[in-house]
Amino acid sequence: VLQDITLDIYEGDKIGLVGPNGSGKTTLLRVLAGIYKDFSGLLDVKINYFFLSSPGSVTSPHLKIMDNIKRIFYFYNIPSFDEKQLLHYLEEFQLSQYLTYDLSELSQGFQLRVQIVAYLMMQFDHALIDEFFGFGDKFVMEKFEEILNTKLIQANSLVIASHNQQLINKFCNRIIHLDKGKIIKDEQLNK
Repeated sequence: VLQDITLDIYEGDKIGLVGPNGSGKTTLLRVLAGIYKDFSGLLDVKINYFFLSSPGSVTSPHLKIMDNIKRIFYFYNIPSFDEKQLLHYLEEFQLSQYLTYDLSELSQGFQLRVQIVAYLMMQFDHALIDEFFGFGDKFVMEKFEEILNTKLIQANSLVIASHNQQLINKFCNRIIHLDKGKIIKDEQLNK
């Protein structure tokens, strides 16, 4: 899918990946995250990225909220967490009353809240975000933007794939335009 990609990501870069569906945005993020292995031997990734992909990708519909949060922590190799802080976030995101529910019994917006609560508990220096925007209600999107404004914008490097140009312009200092698996433009924004 990707062809002749040469991309350097430097500390402090906040990169937006843009392009039409099928242009290679998700594939590039998955290569950077180490999900897709590089067969050419030319990929040199010196850091580990925190990869936030589409909602529901690491949860199970048949598990309770707390079990799903533990599952997310396990997926990201996080052995322990601050239970008091977690309970605070569950209350803030209006999830406390649903702790005995299976995830499948919740609306998509509340399922998304479960993931956001788990991500709020994590510490990371580098992040990849794949099309996480546009899901959930106004409350969820405001909370997610709050995460972007605090944790993610403080990350040493951040790569976001999105069709939301307004969000890309707000958070990124660089835009990589992809089309048909190729980088067609690497644009530095003046911020």
